Formats: sequence, C-alpha cells, structure tokens
Amino acid sequence: MSKESTQAIIKQMLTTTAPAFSGEQAAAIALKYFAIRASTRPLVSERDQNFRLDADDGCRYTLKISNHAEQARVVDFQNQALSHIANADPTLPVPRVIPDLEGRMHCRVEHDGNHHLVRVLGWVDGRELNNTETGPDLVNRLGRLLARLGLALKDFDHPGSNPPFLWDMKRAGGLRALLGSIETPETRGLAAQVLDDFDTRIAPVLDSLRTQVIYSDMNLDNVLVDETQPDRISGLIDFGDLVKSPLIMDLAIASAYQLSNSEDPLHGALPMIKGYHAINPLQALEQQLLPDLIKTRLVTSLLIGSYRATLFPENREYLLTSFATAYKALDRLSRSSRDENVRRISEVCETAR
Repeated sequence: MSKESTQAIIKQMLTTTAPAFSGEQAAAIALKYFAIRASTRPLVSERDQNFRLDADDGCRYTLKISNHAEQARVVDFQNQALSHIANADPTLPVPRVIPDLEGRMHCRVEHDGNHHLVRVLGWVDGRELNNTETGPDLVNRLGRLLARLGLALKDFDHPGSNPPFLWDMKRAGGLRALLGSIETPETRGLAAQVLDDFDTRIAPVLDSLRTQVIYSDMNLDNVLVDETQPDRISGLIDFGDLVKSPLIMDLAIASAYQLSNSEDPLHGALPMIKGYHAINPLQALEQQLLPDLIKTRLVTSLLIGSYRATLFPENREYLLTSFATAYKALDRLSRSSRDENVRRISEVCETAR
C-alpha cells in the first residue's frame, strides 16, 4: 500500500463519524443475522458503535458495528486473533467470537447509504478497572496477564495485521502533522520534543525489535475486575487496536496508564514491568527504550484526542477526557532523569527473575 493511500485511509478513519444505529435497529440485526432475541444497551466507543445485548435466554453479548471506513480484512484480523487466543491459551479472560447464522465471524449491513461490518462477541462480566483502586499486586498481575496475551499471539499473523492506524506507535512520526491541533504552546512544544526523540532514538532501531501482533490498548477501561473480588482480574476487552508492531510497545502503552500521580511517575508502572518481565523477559534494548515509548504513547493520546476534538467539537468533552491527565504524566516523566528511569527498569527486571 502506498504512503498516499495509507494516509488517506488514516484521515478517513479519524474524520468519519461513528455509526448511528438505534437500539431497535441493533436488536433487529442481532435477531436477523445471529438469532439472538435481546434488548439493547448502548456502550461507549470512539469510532465504532457497540451495544450490550441482554438475550431473552439470560445470556449477554456485545454487538459491534464497525465504522463504515473500517476495512473488512482488519475486522477479520481481529476476529481471527480472538479465535487464535482462545486456542493458544483458553484460560485468558477475553471475549469469544459468536458466528452468525451462516457460520461467518461477521456480516454486512447497510445503513444510511453506508455498509457496516457487524459481529457479536460473548459478554465478559466485571467492573471496569477505572472504577477500582489499584495496588502494586494488582498492577503486577496486569503485567503478567499482558505478557501471557503476548505469548498467545506470538505465532499469529494475518494479512490485515498491519492496518494504517495512527494509534500504532511505530507510525508515531506521522503524528507531527497534528501538532497544530494542540492549543497551548507549552504542551505543543513538549509533544514536539517527544516526537523528535522518537525519530532520533527509536525509529532507527525499529526493525531490530521483536515484532508481532500486540493488544496495544491495556487502558483502565479495557480491564475488568470481579464485582465481588475487586483484586481479581475477570476480563480484558476491546481488541479494536490490535496491530503488528514491536512487542515492547504493548508494555509501554499499558505502563502509560499506571504512572503515579507524584514527582516519581514511574513508580506506579514498575510493578507492571516486573510482572511482565517475569513471564516474557524484556531484552536489553527494550528496557532502554521503554521510558521513551511510554512518553510516545502519552503524546499519541494528546495529539489524536486534540485533533478529533477540532473535527467534532460537539463531542469535545469526551474526546479530551484524559487530556489533562496525560499531559501531567508526560510533564512529570519528561522532567525525570531518563538514565535513572532506565536503571530502575533494568533493576526491577533483575529482581523479577
């Protein structure tokens, strides 16, 4: 795929609005294509549209309606990845793909002149980690879970595994065009510096890093914990950001959501790094790049959120929900010593063995 066509697809994905099916229409799709008679409840999503299905037989499911700009091979990639995980490590608490009446992993429906790919996933019970206090033991288990998921996906590949996707951090250099969407000069300058560091320190060694399909979105809304035992992880959801990219970026993304709200931001992420390393040991170069990649993830959130807020001002509040938190974490991490952060990461990896 040419650079021009890739950029065109990325722009289309960022600028198109999410599908706008009603609950009644979603219920009709579930019944017609999946023989699931259910009531519906809308779920939050950025670029797609999701509904919870409460079936008449007591079962629950998630109905996912893809953005009309989404490529069919990308949806198939996500479905096949979930099936692969279920076979590679059946104990991982991830959704299962529910085939339609013809045995397909997704179907196609038309709405307002656009075609959308629709699929159903099994429901995963639990409460979002975002609404639960996390301690070092739970964060350590998150790292171990992510490492297990990476091992389950190690041998998986698919023609749709490398979509043009700006959240994919190996493409971080392409974010520079979005810098103008950040309003404050101080924040814009800090973001530009992180991108400069990416170009000089990370981009030249990308091809030497372990690369495979990664989850790439372990944020607090995508981790579920048991309602009655909040220290027990019950599920990992939303596999819409799956992509083939350097493995270390998976841990960097997850770590970005565990930074401490203090002058020692890395402190909160160290238990996750330790847990991950205990299951899937980090290589020396991966350890050295991890602080830079955590900052790259924070800048990615700032830039894409800011840009989409300029496109959809009516949805600005939702799109910028995490802006202040991401900026504060980026500012604190940027003011800390990179060499010291690398040393601490290497040290915690040594103690994980």
